[in-house]
Amino acid sequence: MDNTEYLDFDQAVSFLKTTPSTLYKWLQAGKIPGHKLGRQWRFLKEELDIHVSGKGSKINVQKDFLALSELLTTRSQQKENKMETNMDVIPEKIIWDAFDHGARNIHIYPAKGKYEISYRTQKGIEKLISIQEESFKLIDDSLTRISIGVDSSNSKRINLLRDHTKSEADVLQVKYQKLETVTGPRLTLRLWQTEKDVLPLEKITGDKTVLETFKKMATKTNGLIIVTGASGSGKTTTLYSLINEFKKKGHMVFTIEDTAELVIEGINQIEIKGKNTDQFEEVFEGVYSSDPDVICLSVGAAFDTESTVYNLAYKAASTGHLVVLLMHQASCKDAVSTFNKFVKFPTDHIIVGVSCQKLIEENGKAKAVYEFSNI
Repeated sequence: MDNTEYLDFDQAVSFLKTTPSTLYKWLQAGKIPGHKLGRQWRFLKEELDIHVSGKGSKINVQKDFLALSELLTTRSQQKENKMETNMDVIPEKIIWDAFDHGARNIHIYPAKGKYEISYRTQKGIEKLISIQEESFKLIDDSLTRISIGVDSSNSKRINLLRDHTKSEADVLQVKYQKLETVTGPRLTLRLWQTEKDVLPLEKITGDKTVLETFKKMATKTNGLIIVTGASGSGKTTTLYSLINEFKKKGHMVFTIEDTAELVIEGINQIEIKGKNTDQFEEVFEGVYSSDPDVICLSVGAAFDTESTVYNLAYKAASTGHLVVLLMHQASCKDAVSTFNKFVKFPTDHIIVGVSCQKLIEENGKAKAVYEFSNI
């Protein structure tokens, strides 16, 4: 039998020394070249030889990266962009392509034996392309090489700068997360840009009364400010805008956060991993002894740590510091009531502002509305 002959399914199983189910999986994932004649599969021995030699995998990867390069070049909004075939550059091109098309999340996940690359935009999930598992591994390896400040093998940070400029507006922060699923590893990349995601107070609301209230909060030098709202209400955006306002006023600002999604230049951000009360107390005491002007705490939602977090917030607020506390309550009243439930002392004299926000739909767009108390 020469290399131009076709093998039937059973002959291919025997030739590849595998099982029928495995061969079906390879066909589904595109790892094996097969030809459908009616309802029957046929395999060219010459192509199977390539697979056995290991050259097939390299060929598939090259095809994937060529297809990615052509697609990204076609979609590019950068006029000077040229087709890029460097496998180490393509992952960065994917990230910039997602950002330029309004996506803030990239998902790369196993599906039907391959890996899907999809973006999440305001319109929903947008599928970009399917690639082979080997291509996914190369993309993952490339992202790992350019990561900085590695927290663990499954959680990393990446900072990107466009080649053609050093403008701060083109610095992109990427939060990398890798999860093992029953069908294979899954990557989620979250994209942030300080200039667009840390808004001045003037841009978080068009309501002059709301703006004046936040501006009044930003004049406080001691006491406790609570920023609250339901999940997904945008309160984290408000929190970052408020603490950035304190930074611009020249205050020394520290944050203690569950996860610092966005890194803000000039603010001292500390992450607390897990729900270890002793770890939080140790970090807090270190911050407290550093004589900060503002301490921002966004770790109060962790189970079994509220008492510790809120009592230490009280301690700092009652000793001349300004504390900004992120909570997850549906109203100002609920936030104050929850805080009082955990704190052992009267709190009326230290609470100098509470804001609560929720999202409503107006003219087909989401809009933040606010309520305030204790101002």
